Amino acid sequence: MTGGSDRRLRVASAAFPGIGTSLLSVISSGHEIDLADDDFLTIMLPTRGVTQVRVDRKGHVVREGEVLALGPSERWTQVDRRGHRNFRANVVKVALEGGAHGERMVPDMAGDPVVPIAPAALEGFRGLLGYLFADLASPVPTLVHQPASDLFAALVGEHLRHLLTAEVTGPARERAPQDLVRRARDYMAAFAAEPLTVPTIAAALGVSPRRLQDAFRATGQTPWEHLTAIRLTKARARLLSGAGGSVTATALDCGFSHLGRFAQCYRRKYNEAPSATLARATDQSRKPF
Repeated sequence: MTGGSDRRLRVASAAFPGIGTSLLSVISSGHEIDLADDDFLTIMLPTRGVTQVRVDRKGHVVREGEVLALGPSERWTQVDRRGHRNFRANVVKVALEGGAHGERMVPDMAGDPVVPIAPAALEGFRGLLGYLFADLASPVPTLVHQPASDLFAALVGEHLRHLLTAEVTGPARERAPQDLVRRARDYMAAFAAEPLTVPTIAAALGVSPRRLQDAFRATGQTPWEHLTAIRLTKARARLLSGAGGSVTATALDCGFSHLGRFAQCYRRKYNEAPSATLARATDQSRKPF
């Protein structure tokens, strides 16, 4: 669990053995998981907050209203409530071998753990999940009894078949530049403290460094300039809070490895030295109320 002393994690689930599928509703104050999953296709659908996933040395950031489907893989997952009281998400686990009825819904995966999802099928599926957990939380749920449970399982199976029949339209480099920039910004914000380079960011997104640089050209910033801006924003917030320790510790924790360059960039952006920001924040914290 991550976060402060008020930590919570609640998981509600409904299992449908006939189609080898479990549907989960997750509420969390913040947590991270490191696991190896060999038996399921996992579909993550955050509804509040953000999910960060690292798999096969690539990072994925899944925001509210987005989706990420992963086949068998070793992965690290962290959820961030991003200003909400709690993180919330729906998660779908589909057995690779199918269910008790012998039907296998998971498509063949050619090595890539990321499974394409048909966007047009998402809205209806989200509505189905919402109905399920609202019914189960009601004083008199109907879906715990037959034939309602069997009918609902059939609906889930039909929705999953539509969801998992997305046509692969081409590699990531064929996506719109705006989409690539957005994904790159999300990735940088999530992993800014790590020793990123333009090639490592591009590799995480599945594109070439040249493709990433071309996509950023219309923004007026290079990828590196945007990453530096993210790190400076994080560093200033920590210095102003007075909770980040020394200037050196703050710089290193925010991804800067060259302290002189950090001080130079900071002064250029904020018209003062980072030490001056920290000193002012420290003085403020010492003043009596």
